[in-house]
Amino acid sequence: MLSKLRFVAPARRVAAVRFAGTTSPYFNIKRNAQGDKYMEVNITGVAALRLCQINKGAAFPEEEREALKLDGLLPPAVKTMEQQVDNNLRRFRSLRSPLEKYQFLRDLQERNEHLYYALIIEHLEECLPIIYTPTVGDACKQYSYMYNYARGLSFSPRNINNADNIVGSYYLTDIRMIVATDSSAILGIGDQGYGGMGIPIGKLALYTAAGGVSPFQTCP
Repeated sequence: MLSKLRFVAPARRVAAVRFAGTTSPYFNIKRNAQGDKYMEVNITGVAALRLCQINKGAAFPEEEREALKLDGLLPPAVKTMEQQVDNNLRRFRSLRSPLEKYQFLRDLQERNEHLYYALIIEHLEECLPIIYTPTVGDACKQYSYMYNYARGLSFSPRNINNADNIVGSYYLTDIRMIVATDSSAILGIGDQGYGGMGIPIGKLALYTAAGGVSPFQTCP
């Protein structure tokens, strides 16, 4: 579970370069002597809070706040992931339309991936039709208006000749699963162009929430 990961700063500063056996130049998932997973974080302060794979909001305990130089950047009270799930579930349920709920979850995913998965795993039956069908079809049609955050990789005639460099500079470096689309026939609603990105994003979220696939090893 992402929400159970313990975070530590590296014993020495690690340059943000790509090298074999890492999850990302910015963080790495490791195991301690007992076999428990933890995240070693190579960035600190505001930069750590801005990366959704690292940020877990007010759930950082005191020792992690000190190690990652987050002290003073967060509310002083430490909230458990369960408390944050309850707060965000109330906000989610207060929204009226499925598209509003979709946008709320996507925004949460890009701010705090740990909280996002904690919420949808606990309430998967309620969230599934928002994350994927039937709502994702409407989200794809409205993607240009709803776009807020970059996620994954996209290729077009404008950049396909630079594909090797694009893939080589991606910030997740241990990809095990890719969901791709040419956007030509999204759920029977026709060619949606870049808006088709909603399909692989939604599918990979379900593979993590329902199938246990690490989100740090996927790419839409």
